[in-house]
Parts: sequence; C-alpha cells; structure tokens
Amino acid sequence: MRASLTAAVLALAVTFTPAVADEVTQDDIDRAKSAEQTTAASIASLEASLAQLSVNTAAAEIEAAAANEDYLTAVDELDAATTEAETAQANADAAAEETDEARTDLGAVVAETYEQGSAGTLDVLAPYLSGESLGDATDVSVALVRAGEDTDSQLQSVEALQAVADTMQSIADSKVEAKQTAADAAATAKANADAAATAAQAAQASAETERASLIAQLAEQRNTTVELETAYQEQLEAERKAREEAAAKEAAEQAAREQAAQAEAARQAEERNSQSSSGQSSEESTSSGGQSSSSGSSGSSGSSSSGSSSGGSSSGGSSSGGSSGSSSGSSSQTPRQTATNTSTASSGGAASTAIATAYTYIGVPYVWAGESYAGVDCSGLTMMSYRAAGVYLTHSSRAQYGQGTMIPLSSAQPGDLVFWSSNGTQSGIYHVAMYLGNGQMIEAPTFGYTVRVTSMRYSGVMPYAVRP
Repeated sequence: MRASLTAAVLALAVTFTPAVADEVTQDDIDRAKSAEQTTAASIASLEASLAQLSVNTAAAEIEAAAANEDYLTAVDELDAATTEAETAQANADAAAEETDEARTDLGAVVAETYEQGSAGTLDVLAPYLSGESLGDATDVSVALVRAGEDTDSQLQSVEALQAVADTMQSIADSKVEAKQTAADAAATAKANADAAATAAQAAQASAETERASLIAQLAEQRNTTVELETAYQEQLEAERKAREEAAAKEAAEQAAREQAAQAEAARQAEERNSQSSSGQSSEESTSSGGQSSSSGSSGSSGSSSSGSSSGGSSSGGSSSGGSSGSSSGSSSQTPRQTATNTSTASSGGAASTAIATAYTYIGVPYVWAGESYAGVDCSGLTMMSYRAAGVYLTHSSRAQYGQGTMIPLSSAQPGDLVFWSSNGTQSGIYHVAMYLGNGQMIEAPTFGYTVRVTSMRYSGVMPYAVRP
C-alpha cells in the first residue's frame, strides 16, 4: 500500500513539472524576419500587379476608342469624297451634253451652208461634228471661209465647250480615284478598329481573371478572406483614382486660369490698339484742320475768320474723332458679348432638348459605331441627342470638337460637349460626353457598359468644351 502511494506521488510530481521551452536562437529570429519581409514584398508586388492591370485595361480601352474614331473619321471622309465624285460626274455629264448640243447646232448650220451652194466638202469640219478630238482639224481657215462668220463663232463655242467637258471629266475621274482611296482607308480603319475592340475586350476579360487570382493570393498572404481582400483592393483603387483625378482637375483649372489670363491680355492689347488707332485718326483730323486754317489766312485777311472757323470745325472733327474712338472701343467689345449671349440664348432650348433626349438612352449598351436605341457609342449618343433638337453633328468626337462655339472648360454649361484626348490635340480625341452641370455628365463610356450619368473626369480632358 505504501509502495503504491509512493508511486502515485512520484507520477504526480512528474506530471506537474514545468516543461522547458526550446531555446530561441538568432537564426530563428532572422528566419522569422525574412519570412515577414518576403510576405510584405509579395503583397507589394501583387498590389503593384493589380494597379498595372487597371492601367493596361484603361490603355486598351483608349486605344480601341481611338481606333473607332479613326474609322468614323474615315467614313466621314468617304462620304465627302463620294458626294464630290457624284457632283463632279454630274458636272462632267452636263458639260458633255452641252457640247453635244452645240455640235448638233453647228452641224445644222454647216449643212444649211452647204445646201446654199458653198463649194467644197465638209471633211475639214468632221472633228467638230463627231466625238473625235478637236486637234484633228488641220485646215480650220478653209472651214471658216466656207461656213461664214456665224459658223466661226459656233466653232469656237464647240471648241470651248469640248475643252470644258474634257476638264470636267478629268476632275470627275480624279474624284472617283479619291473616293476609292477614301474607301480603302475606311476599310483599313474598320479592320484596325475591330482588332482594337477585340483586343480591348480580351484584355478586360484577362484582367478580371488575373485580378481574381492576385486577390486570392493576397488574401492568403494576409491570412484573410477573398471577400475582405476584394473590398480592400477596391478601396485602394478608388483612392488611387481619386488622387489622379484631383491632380488632373487641378491641372485643368490651372490651364483654364492661364487661358483666361491670356484672353484678358489679348483683349487689353486689342483695346489699346483700338485707342491708339483712334488717337492717330484724331491727330490727323486736327492737322488737316490746321492746314485749312493756314490756307485761309494766307489768302486774305478777310478770310482769316473763315480760316479760324475752319480750324474750329477741325477741332470739332477732333472731338468727333475722340468720340469715334470711344464708340469704337465699346463696339469692339459689344459684338463679342452679343455673340456669346446669342450663342447661349440660341443653344439654350437645343441644349435642354439634347439633355432630355440623352437621358432616354440611359441603360442603352455601348456599341461600337452605334447610333440607335439598340446601342450607341460616345459620339453617337451626342449626335442623336442634338439631332432631336435640330442640330446636326457628325458621328465623330474629333469632328464634333470643331462643330460649335468653343467655351473654356471652367465656363461649361449644361448641354455643352466635353472631350478627352490622348495627346491634348483634336487629332488625339477619343471620347466625348455631354456636361450636365454640378460636376456631372452623361456618356456612353466603353465596351461592357451602358449609357450612364457619372462624375466629370479630368484626366486627359481637353481645355475647351463645345457648345453646338
């Protein structure tokens, strides 16, 4: 019994003896730090890859939009070339018909002359009576003698008309060639735009797949869930875009201030030039009056008062000159103000109609080169919206930038069109939207989206809005 009790006590003593921890070495600490640094570097790399995905996707969308604009521009040029070719051919046909009529009249005159007994044959006039070249006539003088003065006049008329017809046909032929060149350019632009659109959509799909993979890796690295990591990355992306937009907006506002300062400097310079011109005109008028007065007094003493009167009249001219300068100064400002007011007034109703029409497209999908409720692209939306107001715009954002009054972006009003360019020039424009006021706009954004109302974007925005 005592032996059992002793054994039990020893067992309990062993059970409650504190375990001795393994010794932590410097190597263990270094390995832990290295693992932590590796994880942090991996997270940073993954997040950088996510950010680059957004940049690449945006670049692909811009490239596709620019290719679409190239195509729309080519189509517009093809339409113009087709119209010019048709007009030129119509002119050529009319000139040829007029030449044929003149040739027929000449034939009648020559036949009548022959019937009246003129000697010789009509062989020398054959070139004028047929479609052969006028250069084949070798003895025009003989024909003129036989046909008389009236025939001479008609011969010259036929010759001139034939020359015009030949020129017109040559122009028509060159226009047809230009039309074919434009058609080839449009076909090439369409193929490029199709390829760019396909590439953009493929890049977007690939980016979404890669983004999901990267977020899953980040969640594992941070020991969190994919849902939480997705929300966190979306927050980071929104913050990045917000910083970029704030910087772009500040740059746009700074550019607007500089433009306003330049415009004011130009206005003041114009006003000074106007005043200078007015002052010079006044001096010339005064000088002319003095000469008149001097001439009067040298003629006789009796006419000196007349000279004085002339001088006074001249002084009045000077006063008139000053008045003219003043009114000229104000009139030089008034037309500009009137033009602006007229533009605003005339576009007010159109802008309201255009905005209301644009709202009816909300939810309509973005379709490359689309211009209906089945789908629209950016310039198709603005074109259709303003068409409802009786304002006709070309289906091209680059063309629309030149189809209205340019307004500093800072002074944009609801209904004005705002543009984005890849290089700050009209040729680089790839997107257009309609400004709604209060920092809002309506647009057909890009593939995979529908027409929407959204906040103004300032990255890549052109410094001027356009009021159609």
